[in-house]
Amino acid sequence: MRSGFVRDTDGGIIWYCLPFEIGLLASMATQLVELVDAPAWSDDPLERWANERDVAPLDRDDPALARLFPEASTNAEEASEFRRLMEAELRTQKAGDAAIVLAALGPAEGTSDPEVPIPLPEQDAWLRTLNAMRLVLGARLGIDDDKDAELVDDLDPDDERAPVADVYHWIGYVQSLLLDAITA
Repeated sequence: MRSGFVRDTDGGIIWYCLPFEIGLLASMATQLVELVDAPAWSDDPLERWANERDVAPLDRDDPALARLFPEASTNAEEASEFRRLMEAELRTQKAGDAAIVLAALGPAEGTSDPEVPIPLPEQDAWLRTLNAMRLVLGARLGIDDDKDAELVDDLDPDDERAPVADVYHWIGYVQSLLLDAITA
């Protein structure tokens, strides 16, 4: 059985993985979509604008959301204006990227020897989604700097954060392998 990311002849990549990896990544992508709570999409610009205005504001006290959507300025008025103008679009992009990952994983779910094609135009969405997942998990683990990251690396297996740290490290590994395949 093959494992890892392999470039195909069209510039795309095939991910050869284990069934549990499909389920784990699909679960993480679904949770990301729910977390960013993007406004409903519409091809009608006026309807889309109305949807963006009606979406609930992000919980700025949630460290994961604060990490995914950092303040654009230290000036409170400028930061508020940026959020007003751009936050809905950024939320929609993150949810859209995760939806691309979910769509690619769907056909491989339930197979015993999964192969996930990642066409060239979708590779950036995969990288952004994996990065967003790591940011969320890093925030949930309290990683703010290199020292915090080292502490998470050395967690006792009985620590209640250990399973989250394992997923954090695994997503980083997958992201690294994908990036290596893209740049090869």
